[in-house]
This record gives sequence, C-alpha cells and structure tokens, in this order.
Amino acid sequence: MADKIQQPPKWYSVPPEAIAQQLGVDPGKGLSADEVHQRQQKYGPNILKARRKEPGWYAFLRQYRDFMQIILVGAALLSLVITREAGTTVVLLGLTVFNAVLGLRGEAKAEASLAALEKMMKNITRVRRDGRAVEIESEGLVPGDIVLMEAGNRVPADGRLFVAANLEIEEAALTGESVASPKNTESIPRPEVPLGDRHNMAFMNTSVTRGRGEMIVTATGMETEMGHIADLLNRTRSDKTPLQKQLDRLTIIIAGMAGIAFVLMVILGLNRGDSFDTIFVAGIALAIAAIPTGLPAVVTTMYSMGTRALASLGAIVKRLPSVETLGSVSAICSDKTGTLTLNKMTAREFSIPGQNRFRVTGEGYGTQGTMELSTGMTEKQPWQKGTLSYTTEGKLLSAGGARIDLDPILLPMALCADARLDNGTLIGDPTEGALIVLAEKGGISVDGARDMYPRIAEVPFDSDYKFMATFHAMTNEDGKPVVRCFVKGAPDVLIARSSSYWMPGGGVLPAIEENRPLALKENDRMAEGGGTGDGGRPP
Repeated sequence: MADKIQQPPKWYSVPPEAIAQQLGVDPGKGLSADEVHQRQQKYGPNILKARRKEPGWYAFLRQYRDFMQIILVGAALLSLVITREAGTTVVLLGLTVFNAVLGLRGEAKAEASLAALEKMMKNITRVRRDGRAVEIESEGLVPGDIVLMEAGNRVPADGRLFVAANLEIEEAALTGESVASPKNTESIPRPEVPLGDRHNMAFMNTSVTRGRGEMIVTATGMETEMGHIADLLNRTRSDKTPLQKQLDRLTIIIAGMAGIAFVLMVILGLNRGDSFDTIFVAGIALAIAAIPTGLPAVVTTMYSMGTRALASLGAIVKRLPSVETLGSVSAICSDKTGTLTLNKMTAREFSIPGQNRFRVTGEGYGTQGTMELSTGMTEKQPWQKGTLSYTTEGKLLSAGGARIDLDPILLPMALCADARLDNGTLIGDPTEGALIVLAEKGGISVDGARDMYPRIAEVPFDSDYKFMATFHAMTNEDGKPVVRCFVKGAPDVLIARSSSYWMPGGGVLPAIEENRPLALKENDRMAEGGGTGDGGRPP
C-alpha cells in the first residue's frame, strides 16, 4: 500500500489504470484485509455525518426562544421580586415548562422514528477483496475498494468506472435528471465537466437501473458529492417559520398594550391613594390575563396533529414548526423534474393509431388500474384486468366476444424488458417499469409470462441503433415450435425498419408509405402532450 494516497482533482479525466496505480489496488484482486483495515483507520466509516446532536439541556432551552415563553418567565420573576408571592411565580413557570415539554416530546418521537428507519436501511455492497467477491456493509468501504454493481443496486460511494456493460444509473437525487444516465469507461479530457456529464463516474446513493459495472472507489463518506450536500445542509442555520414570526409580532403587540394598561393602572391607583402592592398585583393579573398564555400549548398541539397526519402518509417531520413552513409554501422553483418528482414513469395513454385511444389509470408502479376508452369505437373496449391470464395448459386466455384481444401487444412489454417489480418497488429502468406495469394492468402476469416463455437470446439496447430485442421459444397458431423476436425502441426507428404491422382484429398488414405517417403522427401527438406512449409488435 502506498504511504500516502493523494486524490487528483478530476477523477473523470484520469484513465482507470492510472487511478488503480495511484490508489494502490489491483482491480482484478481488490484490496487485502490489512490494507482495508489501514484505510479504515485513515478515512473513517463510509457514512454521511448528520448535524451535531444538540444536548438535551440545549433542546429544552431552545423552547424558550419563543417570545411568549420569555414574557411568561419575565412576568413570573417580576411577580416574585415585587410581591414576594411564590404561588403565582410557580404557576407561570410551570406553564412555560409544560409548553417546552410538549415541544420536546413531539421532536423526540420524530427522532426515534428516524433512528428506527436508519437501522432498517442497511445497505449491502458486493466488493472484490483478496481476489474474491464478498458482500459487506457499505459503511466498511474505503478508497481503492473494487465495487461490483448490477441492476437494482444502490451505488455505495463515489467511484471511477472501469467496467460498464449497458450500464445506466438513475441520478435524479443528485442531478435532477429524471432519465437514467448511460455510463461508459472512457476518460473525459476536459478541465471542467458538469456533474451530470461525468459518464465514467458513479456517485453515492444513486441507483443502477440497467446493466452491470465495476468501479474503483475514489471517495467515501463526507468526501463524496452527497457528502458535500450533507455538509451544506448541516451548516445551514434554520430560521423561524412564518407563523412563529407572526406570533412573535402578536406577542409584542399584546405585551405592549398590557404594559401600557399596567402603567395607567399604577398612575390612576396612586392618584386615588391605593397602596403600590395592591396596584401592582392587580396590574400583573391584568397583564397576564391579557396575554394568551395558553397559545404556545395550543400551537404545539396543532403542530403535533399536523405531524401525525403527515406520518400517516409516510412523511416524518423532525421539527414541529416545519409543518407550518411546508403549509406556507406557495411556489417551488426547480430546473429539473427529477428533483421534485418520485421519478416513477407511468403510462398514461395507450393508442391504436387510426382506431382507439385508451386512458390508463393508476399511479406509479402499482398494478391497480385499467385502460378506459377515451376516443374510438365503444364496442371495442379492451378486456379488463382481473381476467385470469394463464391456464395450467400454459395458454393465454383472452376475453373473447366483441372485446379487443390486446395480448399480442401487451406480451412484448412483459418479455422485452429487464426491469422487474418487487412488492411495488421497481428494480430496473423507469421506462421499462412503465411498460411492465401497463402489461399487468392489461391482465398479463409479467412473472408468469417470463416463466412460460424464457428468453433464449437478446440484443441489448444501444444508443446507436436505439432498440432492444429479445428472443423466446414459443409455438405458433398451428402448435409448431418457433422462436419469436420482440423488439422495443424509438418509434421512428422501429417504424422505419418495419415491413409489416399488426392490428387488433385485422391480422398482419404491409407497412407502406401511405400508412407509416399514421403511426408517426400519433407518436408526435402523444409526445407534444407530454405523455408516455409505447407499443410493441410481435413478428
């Protein structure tokens, strides 16, 4: 191991061989156990450091930054000094403690929930060490480790790719791009390259959606790009919420009016010859009655109700006032859709050019939904989800009758894709996710179809020819064994390559210059509307 590892400023411009030499690692063997131990001592664990946890006493005192709390404490101390009556002082101070405890209790519940989630979200990574591929917790990664990745994995650290086989990584959380970024191993000989254009790098907490790859870890923990963002967040000072500022102004106004009334009472009482102690106690009582002492408790209770409502929807709020801040947002400005959305592709419309258009219901990667006719011939509704797709004989069932049999169109969506669903979670490319979900909504069991018609060969997607093809052993209408090819890709490319096309109920028709524009125009219409439209054609 080298005595000192000096990180070059631009990993993307350095060839993988030079990086491996500089980090003292053989990509074919990986680091040894001794080297890993030494580097863990030097670089520390591969985790993002949270903001320094504030002590309990400080969190308690923070509850007294509220003006209402300050006024109550001031009134309690003033009452004790002037009247020497401890009862009123204890009641007022007890009220402030009650308000503070309510706030701390809500924050403690949120922090406990976050801690429980962190324990559940252990990230396991495959690495090559001592010449063997082993699985470890991502926390144990060090610079120089060789990480092995495939579709469905989360990138555990920043690294330079030296193997990329049809590799695509979704980087929406980092760059805001909703479309997965294709990766390669070529060096980029430019001094400055934007983060989203570093196609030979992989970044911490992004997701592999397609293919496989291997990388040399170049940065871990707070030295990663995600670590830089976490550091900025940790150093950001939180300001008071709009409601807190309004309550502060209201408190000052009420306190000012109560103070003026108190002064007037003292002046009028002294003019009438009343004792100062009697006037002061009455003035304090008037001031306390004028100040809404229960307002902090009411506001804290409302905050707690808001956090419980958000928690029921899967959102955990750590600080109670953040609920009101979120409700005060009137506009969010962003330059990337992936920054705000869930990055879940969903097919919204299904079209048969020249015949019918169907609106697809459902959200995200849930398979609950139907295809409802939006325009076209009403007697040709597609068969609805819920019809049993497969029999024990291994044959597809169609609804028959006047309904359109969409199996020949939906089946390629299930077979010509690498993505898969795992309890509602997509593993793979988001666009393929939209296709397999559409097939499920149409009644095709994706897993059942893949078991019934296993893939025997494939042509992986490539940006040069813009399509993907898979080959499956099937039987034709006469029951004879055949190998069928299913293709998906850019509509203009597939239409240009096609010599025939299939229409529901119409059989196979020749693709000629007169009917090609029909599909192209329909594709352009859907593209202009911002929807997602996809089709498949069996040969």
